[in-house]
Amino acid sequence: MPLSNILRHLQANKELWDQAISQCSYYKSGEVVYEQDTAMKHAYFVSKGLLKIYRIGSKGEQQIVRLIKEGDLFGFHSLLGDEPEVTACESLTDSEVCVIPGDAFKKAISENNELTELLIKKTCDELKNSYNSLIELSQRTVRGRLANLLLKLQDLFNTSANEAIPLVISRLDMARWIGTSKESVSRLITEFKNDGVIRFDRRELIITNKEKLERIIMLS
Repeated sequence: MPLSNILRHLQANKELWDQAISQCSYYKSGEVVYEQDTAMKHAYFVSKGLLKIYRIGSKGEQQIVRLIKEGDLFGFHSLLGDEPEVTACESLTDSEVCVIPGDAFKKAISENNELTELLIKKTCDELKNSYNSLIELSQRTVRGRLANLLLKLQDLFNTSANEAIPLVISRLDMARWIGTSKESVSRLITEFKNDGVIRFDRRELIITNKEKLERIIMLS
């Protein structure tokens, strides 16, 4: 598992780390890690796999906030804020998630200023991304939002041009992420394929013309 700077600091705290790696759970694709409005008593990190963080609206519809992968820390905002979690978390692939006990996590923060600074920076980055997503949903066309999502997936899996991106997110979840229908996503994927921008099948996606995707985003 790749370790972020935050997890390296936590790993240096042997007592905390031993507790965390002894409390890991396995989740199959589609299993929920925690529900929205859960009273958070722990922080979590992804040891293996890919998961989605999402919020459920008043009509029961999902809005995906972000995807998290190996090495990502999550669930700590509500723990530190002492309030119910505003999102839910579900595994997209077979995954392993480890639990950091809340009291031990808070103690580690109080004793490590550098860890505190890293958590503040992570929170600010996530807030900035949320602002950008809000602007994107309200001002960019669906075509532009899907093009941007495909580039986000390329960044998430750290793949280069013409390298296959594993397709672990369904068209329905793509639609939930960019605020549209599954049918619109399917139609636009077909258009992108016909335009020579991507190659796409059920298992993988290859971006064949990144520059054209970027132009679609700019013009949207």
